[in-house]
Amino acid sequence: MNNTNKEYYKRVYDKVHASEDLKERLMDMRGDNKMMKTEGKKRNRVVWKAAAAAIALAVTVPTGVYAATHYFDMNEFFSKTGHTLSEDANKLIETKIPQTQKKDITEEMPVEFTAQEALCDSGSVSLIIEAKAKTSGKYLLAYQDCLETDPVSNLGIDGKGTIKEYAEEKGLEILYLGTNFAQDSPFSPGVCSIDYKLAADDVMEIGITGERNADQKDLNVIMLNTVQTAVGSDEVLKSTNTFELQDKSSSKTVLYAAKKEMKVKGTSAVVTKVTVEATEVNNYVKVYFTNPNATDEDGLTFRIKDSKDAKEWNGGGGYVEDLGDGNYCQHLKYDAGKLPENCILEVFDCWEKNVYGQFEISKTK
Repeated sequence: MNNTNKEYYKRVYDKVHASEDLKERLMDMRGDNKMMKTEGKKRNRVVWKAAAAAIALAVTVPTGVYAATHYFDMNEFFSKTGHTLSEDANKLIETKIPQTQKKDITEEMPVEFTAQEALCDSGSVSLIIEAKAKTSGKYLLAYQDCLETDPVSNLGIDGKGTIKEYAEEKGLEILYLGTNFAQDSPFSPGVCSIDYKLAADDVMEIGITGERNADQKDLNVIMLNTVQTAVGSDEVLKSTNTFELQDKSSSKTVLYAAKKEMKVKGTSAVVTKVTVEATEVNNYVKVYFTNPNATDEDGLTFRIKDSKDAKEWNGGGGYVEDLGDGNYCQHLKYDAGKLPENCILEVFDCWEKNVYGQFEISKTK
């Protein structure tokens, strides 16, 4: 990663409550994540944003002895990642989730994972997962992106020492946890955002949002959970928990268009269609465009802004899907809200943040 790009991502991550070591590791990982191959000819280019990283971005806000002075609920998860839930979205949150099956794939799995809350709509699902050590008073739970040398405050614990120092002082063994949607779930494991906080040394509450890749209303969710005794350890303990969710959301799709052809100056790109699907939870934007001269290094990216104050809609992180033959689709996710009659489609370079131009787009009749 060159210095200019690194400075850009440094500015992005300055908005995130994480240790400097964690920010640095996340920025370094970004340089290896240009175009990701998916099934067939499709490829996705992840568009990073602080609240919607495509890797497990685990960060906490340390307040008090523990950050978790109360239950880590869906509203807090959305708030910590810079989003808000509408009143209609709150009505869709499920709090009674029967775990139809829990299975320890490896022996001596020391942590049990349980889904506490769920929120579905047509584009994504968000979960609150509780990870609890089966033996109390023995372990300190950390997320899989943590290191022993990270500040203990990254776990939401008030203190100036490191995670290792805190564990040694209390005589605890560190366990590094991970959870994500299994490959055979109707979700995309590679496109998700994760946050967490400790409720106790050996109880962690994890919030995770994943993109849906299936249209059915009834969803069979399979979570793959992992535990390691050291970062990068070859010994990975695994378990799964399975449960059923139902998408009770409603949606409406609106087509936006410009008065003139949307050619992107300085590139071979032409925007062909912009759609917005509105649900109680999110507004999902799809920007379809052609770019016959695009390369794997291309960083052509879009965002939606208000016409009145030119501020970007709240949200934004997403990915670019390669549809083949020079055709692409940018997927963006913004907070739910009434769709305006007019807005601005802005084109910029995600690597250097150069703005190529703007298009005034309006709802079609």
